[in-house]
Amino acid sequence: MKLPKDLQEKKKEKPRRPRKVKKLPGGQSMSSRSMRRRMQQQGIDMEQIDATRVIIEGTEKTLVINQPEVMEMEQMGQSIFQVIGEAEEYAPGEIAIGEEEAPEREEEFEEIDATPTITENDIMLVAAQANVDRDVAESVLREHNGDIAKAIVFLKNR
Repeated sequence: MKLPKDLQEKKKEKPRRPRKVKKLPGGQSMSSRSMRRRMQQQGIDMEQIDATRVIIEGTEKTLVINQPEVMEMEQMGQSIFQVIGEAEEYAPGEIAIGEEEAPEREEEFEEIDATPTITENDIMLVAAQANVDRDVAESVLREHNGDIAKAIVFLKNR
């Protein structure tokens, strides 16, 4: 049996996009967007921090978290840090802060004379662009350590 038209409910809803929903205790749920809004209303600012390693030193153990996700929340002048990642435990003196686990290299390097080589093509290019003699172009190129652009600009602006 059909109801009269004025008693029938017509639903005119837009199609909804699926959202991530967080389950809260007590059967309540809240999306991340509404969570951010509520935190903003309470005066809590959130910021993601790019960190490569977090070290937490204690009296009995040291925790090292590599590649963590770190969030800083600021409320009423105080900062709260949330660190997410897998922690590795170490003895208190086993890790020193600032030391990287990179291999040590004690090789000495020879000093190499790094003067650039100036080719005939470079000299001809500078001479043609700046409308100067070959000798002038070569001397200016040597003054500017073989930098063609600097030599041309110097010659055009003098």
